[in-house]
Amino acid sequence: MKILVAGLDDTTIAFMREHGIGVEKQDIEGVEDLESWIKDGLYDAAVIDLEKSGLGIYIARGFRTKKIATPIIGISHGSDDRGWGDQRAMFLENGGDDLLRGPVNPRELTASLRVALRRFQGALLDFVEYEYGGAKLKVNLTRRAVYINDVGVHLTGKELSMMLLFASSPGRVLSKEMILENLYTEGVDDEPEMKIIDVFVCKLRKKLTDEHPDALKFIETVWGRGYRLPPQAELSRRAA
Repeated sequence: MKILVAGLDDTTIAFMREHGIGVEKQDIEGVEDLESWIKDGLYDAAVIDLEKSGLGIYIARGFRTKKIATPIIGISHGSDDRGWGDQRAMFLENGGDDLLRGPVNPRELTASLRVALRRFQGALLDFVEYEYGGAKLKVNLTRRAVYINDVGVHLTGKELSMMLLFASSPGRVLSKEMILENLYTEGVDDEPEMKIIDVFVCKLRKKLTDEHPDALKFIETVWGRGYRLPPQAELSRRAA
């Protein structure tokens, strides 16, 4: 799951990343700027603080008329002109997927995102399961747990966050820059050098292969681009 956010605080972003959501924070300069980011399907959803971004309650209307279906979650701190119920209704009537009252509860926002994506994609990826040779990988995104052949794999916080990030976007190549950004929150963690990502991947692979050697195939290096969890169909072809 890769989410564009605008106007969110670092604490909320850190919570989302800890729960396996790939977050990219952007400074949005207007509706056309936002459209340029989401129209090509680069992001699975957008979370926008309506007041901080200056985009307002009608933000989604133009996108829907242009058949841009990317889910949009709005955050508002209320309006002097109308009640909360009316404000939320107007946001939904004009194409928004949910409007939450700010300052937003990170857990509520994460749950709202998953519901919006369930409607948009037709299924909610609470579980991700892969098989290769004699190894079966299962990642529970809700409980934040990783299993090889039904045996729990003990991971550090950073290793777990990395595995959840891979599992939330299966098949998508994640650059080292994006992984680093999601593992370390600006202003909270001291961001290390990029090479730490290679170290984490090495440690993560070792812990998976300690349970079964075939688990090495679950994290793939895409040279010059980054890492990914390969599509299951691709793994099945390799195993055949």
